[in-house]
This record gives sequence, structure tokens and C-alpha cells, in this order.
Amino acid sequence: MASPTLLTRPRSRYPVRGVIHDGLSARAQPVEIRFDGDGVHLDGGDGSTEFVPRTVLRRGDRAAPRPALHRTDQPDWRLVPDAAPPPDWLRGLPDIGSLSPRARRWYAATAAIALAILGGLWAFGDTLLDITAPLVPQRMLAQVGDGLVRQPGGEQCVDAAGTAALGRLTARLTPTHGFVEPVRVTVLDTAAVNALAAPGGWVVLFRGVLDKATGPDEVAGVLAHEFTHVALRHPTKSLLRQMGVSLLVRAIGGDVGGYADLAVVLSSSRRAEAAADTGAVAQLRASHISPAGLAAFFHRILSEDRAKPKDATERVLDQIGSYAATHPGESERAVMVEAAFMRQGAVTPALNAADWRALRQICAVKAQS
Repeated sequence: MASPTLLTRPRSRYPVRGVIHDGLSARAQPVEIRFDGDGVHLDGGDGSTEFVPRTVLRRGDRAAPRPALHRTDQPDWRLVPDAAPPPDWLRGLPDIGSLSPRARRWYAATAAIALAILGGLWAFGDTLLDITAPLVPQRMLAQVGDGLVRQPGGEQCVDAAGTAALGRLTARLTPTHGFVEPVRVTVLDTAAVNALAAPGGWVVLFRGVLDKATGPDEVAGVLAHEFTHVALRHPTKSLLRQMGVSLLVRAIGGDVGGYADLAVVLSSSRRAEAAADTGAVAQLRASHISPAGLAAFFHRILSEDRAKPKDATERVLDQIGSYAATHPGESERAVMVEAAFMRQGAVTPALNAADWRALRQICAVKAQS
């Protein structure tokens, strides 16, 4: 019985010589070139061999008598044959800088999908975020929040008495039905007069708020505002919005940073800030704490000179926006607080005098890094 014959794709019967410029060394490398339907076979004078698939090859200047061949995966690579490749082999080879039909179809499909996503977000963005935010795994949110909380800088304040006082204030402001996710409250030792809510239930208070506040009711108002952001899942929605934009830009060939960018994830719209103010007043009323502190605190911040020197944390927070700048105007807040006063029953200070002193000293001890 005759032995079986191995069927192979026939190679070109027109081998030519040429040189390779690999973009790494100044010396051209002489090679023998054989063309076949799948690409080119290159045999070096030192015995080395290489096969370059046709799918990554592009044709150089068509006006040249011996057009060079280029590679899409190695931009500086160039193959210059001593004689023109077979006409049948060159037919249909894309020019350098052009996209293959398959690539053009892929980009067209991606662009269509991108437009559909943008259209959906434009028309139904808030509804989609309301649906998807509760579905994000808590473990993922916690990991993102942990990273974001470290970005502003400043050591974590952990004085025992101050931490206990902060815990009692948090418990008093906790809704009767609890939070939508586990809440973690911390104080960072920085002079920035700010606070933020991050994914994973993080609420961060900066020492500057404690320094600026004239009493515990003002701090309670700030915390109630951030707790409302958590209750309405604003940090998670901002994260999803940023992830969607990042994935979209990457899909169409852009280059963006990580999903969890502090300035984008933690920024809030005026509408979200107004909702947080409204929720804060409601929670203060439910906790029998006067909402006057909330209005007084923001009014004082807006009235101060913004030209003062800022530390590194404040410069980072400037990328997000002033804590008070994105909030409703003073006239709007006055109306809201006045209405809250009309419905407010008996109130007591958010903290007793001893706890307030302890909270203001919470940064006397910092966590070990």
C-alpha cells in the first residue's frame, strides 16, 4: 500500500531576496522571501526562519516599483523585496494605514453599539442606574471604596474616646430601617472642610469640618447629608456611570484611566445634592436634632474667603468641586430649613458636651500605617 500523501498549501515559485528593517537595529537584515496565500516565509542568512501572516501585513507606497510591506503589530518593521511580489499575491492586500474590511465592520458595529448605549443612558439613565445599583456585589463596592478613601491623603483618626462619640452620633442618625448597605464612618486628619460618601458604605469626615463646626448639630447635619447619599446609592450610581463611560471609550479605541477615578466617582450633580439635603433634614428631624446646624454650616462656608492656601487634600477635592458649591442656593436652603422648623418637634443637641469635646480631639491619635 502506498504511503499517504501529506496535503500542504503550495508555496510561491517566485522566491525573491530582500531586506528587513526591524526598527530595533540600524542594520538591514538580508532575507529570502517566499510568498504564499497565508503570508510570507522569511529565511535569514543565519539559518533563522519566520512566517508573517498576511492578516498583519500592509502594502506600502503603490507608486514604488517594489512596494515595501509593513506589519500592523510592529509599526517600525518594514520588508523591502528586491523584486515585486507576485501580482496575484498583492491583489487585495490593504494599504498601510488602512483598515481591513473585517476591521471596518468591527468598528462600525462598535460605533453603532456605542451610540445605542449613549442613547439609552440619555433617555433612561436614571432609571437604569436605579435598577442596576442594588445589584452590584457589596464585595466589589467595598474594594473600590477602600481604594478611593485612601486617595485624598491624611491619616485616619482613631482616638478611642472620639471614635466612641462618633459611633454614638452615627447610631443616633441611623434610620429606623437601617442603611441599604453597611456604613463605615471615619475621620481623616486633614484641614479640608469637606466630607464625602464613597462606594461600599464609606462616609469620610475631614478634620477641617470638626475644626470649623461651632457645635455638634453642624457635624450631625453634614453626616446626615452624606448618609442620605449612601441611602440613595449615589456613590454606586456614580461608579456605574464612570465604568460605563470608561468601557465605552475603550471599546471605540480611546484610552482612559481606571474606573475608580476619585474626581468622577465622588462628584455629584446639583439634583443629587439637593436630594441629599432634603434627606438630611428629614433624618435630623427623625433623630430630634435641629436642622439649623446644617444650614448654618453651609452658609458659613459659602461666606468665607476661598483664596486661602490649600493643602494637598483640598487641591484633590477641588477637582470634585467645593462641598458647598454644588448644593442648592441659599434661598432654596432657607425655604427648606424654614419648612423643617415648622414641622420640628422637641430637639436635643446631637452630642452632649463631653462627647463633643472627644469628637473634636479624635485626631489626637492616628492609625498606624
